[in-house]
Amino acid sequence: MTKHNLRTKNISLTIIFTSIALILEILPLDIPFPLFSKLTIDVTGVPLLLTFYLIDLPSAIMAVLFIGLAIALPRPPFRPPNPYGGFFKAVAELSTILGIWLTKRFWKGSKMRFLLLSIVGGSISRVAIMSFVNYVFLPLFYGLPRSIVLKIIPVVAVFNLIQSVVNVVLTYVCLESVKERLSLNYLE
Repeated sequence: MTKHNLRTKNISLTIIFTSIALILEILPLDIPFPLFSKLTIDVTGVPLLLTFYLIDLPSAIMAVLFIGLAIALPRPPFRPPNPYGGFFKAVAELSTILGIWLTKRFWKGSKMRFLLLSIVGGSISRVAIMSFVNYVFLPLFYGLPRSIVLKIIPVVAVFNLIQSVVNVVLTYVCLESVKERLSLNYLE
């Protein structure tokens, strides 16, 4: 495959995975998190992680930024504009991808190692970064006192841990069939 064809293929795949993420974000498929119903478990991160695993980090970053922007805007017929939600979603998904990217050099060996490193790296990064982001931005965006934010951060950390594990595991389940159909190798 020529360099031009590979670039065209990567751009096309990024657009396809971003479109799938957008559809998943628009549809009301979210499951309320039992400990704090304002948070919801969703599968929007799966096509974003596929973008990272099957294409590259810059493509995944672009896809996440587009999804964050899409969340910030109205999403008829189901969702109103949500600029704060778009910000939090983009940072959360980027932090998961960043954590997984940091483990990439250790993936060689087995698919189980790849899965475990992706779960650990993505989860640690997402929980740490989102705990900090929530501490800083919840008071700024929603006027919550820091004392309240400190009380909800552990609950939000558990949510972020669960969401990152859900994203990685579901992506892993999809990865083999998508990889084979697209003739790509994510462990290279």
